[in-house]
Amino acid sequence: MTPVTIRGTQMVTKVPSPAEGEACIPLHAIIRKVRYHILMKNSTLHRKITRHLGLFVAIGLLLAACAPAAAPGCGDGLCSSLEDGETCPQDCARTGLVRKTLTTSIDVEGIGNIAILIAYPNQGRFPEGTGVVVTVSSFYATQQGFVTSPDFTAVGLIQVSYLWPGTMDEAFVMQSEGTNDFGGEKSLLALRDVIRFATGRLRDVNDRALMSLVPMTPMVDEVGLYAFDGAGIAAVNVLARYGDALPGVAWFVGHENPTVDTLSCLEAGYYDENNLALRNPLYVFPTNYSPVGITLNYSNLRWDAAYTDPLRGFSGRPYLDLDGNAAPGEADYFFGAPVPEMFTRRYYSTALTQALLDNQVFSWADWPSDLATPQEAAEAWAARQSTSRYLDLSLAAPNLKVMLVFSSRDHIQAALDKPHIHQAFQGFRFVAQLRWVRLNPDRAYLQQLSAVSGTDLPDNPANTEPEDWLNIVDWAYPSSGLVEQMAPLAAVSEMADRAHTGRWDENLGATLYDFNK
Repeated sequence: MTPVTIRGTQMVTKVPSPAEGEACIPLHAIIRKVRYHILMKNSTLHRKITRHLGLFVAIGLLLAACAPAAAPGCGDGLCSSLEDGETCPQDCARTGLVRKTLTTSIDVEGIGNIAILIAYPNQGRFPEGTGVVVTVSSFYATQQGFVTSPDFTAVGLIQVSYLWPGTMDEAFVMQSEGTNDFGGEKSLLALRDVIRFATGRLRDVNDRALMSLVPMTPMVDEVGLYAFDGAGIAAVNVLARYGDALPGVAWFVGHENPTVDTLSCLEAGYYDENNLALRNPLYVFPTNYSPVGITLNYSNLRWDAAYTDPLRGFSGRPYLDLDGNAAPGEADYFFGAPVPEMFTRRYYSTALTQALLDNQVFSWADWPSDLATPQEAAEAWAARQSTSRYLDLSLAAPNLKVMLVFSSRDHIQAALDKPHIHQAFQGFRFVAQLRWVRLNPDRAYLQQLSAVSGTDLPDNPANTEPEDWLNIVDWAYPSSGLVEQMAPLAAVSEMADRAHTGRWDENLGATLYDFNK
């Protein structure tokens, strides 16, 4: 433990140990750790240390010889989000993809300051400037912080991320004010104003617009949203609710997003910790599928009280007693983790939660304190699903362009017909009646970024879908190797290029820009 005294006030904080491969502790790690401790314990002290960072100059001189460890993957010719010109000059110096970051805050009425991280490349994607992408955060993720992966500065774009109300990023020593309502109304207001900032319609707390903070011209009328996993629900909700107040938003890329509570809770199937597909045998396509919901039979739902969640420590889990012996066993189907966690409770779907009560698995008297009640589940999920918002989207954002990105093996959803992709496509295309909805990037963009040639990569024209969704895997990109890593970059690059040029053909056949800086 190392005591640190600042103007008569002493605090004790743990100084980080050197990372593997480092001869000593990087200065930035010490400064961030100290400032994080102060921010958490004493906001007045945080302001003092921020004004007196000269205190650390002496430490910086002592540690000037500290050489950072090489980033993982260094030397592979790709400048990843973990690399920069200092940690991997052979990759990043050659490509020029040394991203820079800065932090700021915006004032959101009724909440307070919302923290924002801006990342930008050395050179913009277009000769006259560059596109902007807002990376939407998942509202029920257990790990909170700025979304920095994928790194869209690698394709020459400005990337804007943020912190939900009441959450913090320890690495950047930033915190948003307010209380986290996990994708509720306050979260949507915060996201709305983050987007307004990214589109040049709102200034930060220091009266600065985005274009004055970055050394290139941001195309504020061509802004896109990128959302992975549960973040897609927040993205759809904010556009359906406030899309008419966000005129600079041109496109949305949804990457393997759930759409309804049943899928958010992985009740149709999931991949376990060993990457084995566990599919609910009572989910059958098309019998249990509809564009607005997933219907499952919970009549034999029971509770495995002996189970303990290895990551979060929750006790017990629901399962389907398929062999009817009222005891958990190999013949049964167990609902898997991770389950959405909000308001300090686990949230299963409304239907499953109600079945726990209806099947007399629990009574009100012995209902687990860490498990949402039927009423709590119904109230929470009513406002946190996409399928009920597509009709609103048709009025709020009728010109939105959408790309749905997915691999042959989803990162977590295991149902063979990919019901989350199916519901999203039907919702955007037929309920919202958007004019351009595409399944996966143009082959030319995947080939450009992955250096993979041939026709094995998908090339699905916009506004088309499989005749039989059990064949959706033929429309997916491979779920391994460089193609999988590059797919979100390819999707966002294509959408930024299309928005910049106004080219919304069903298929391109060639990239619109060759960014290789």
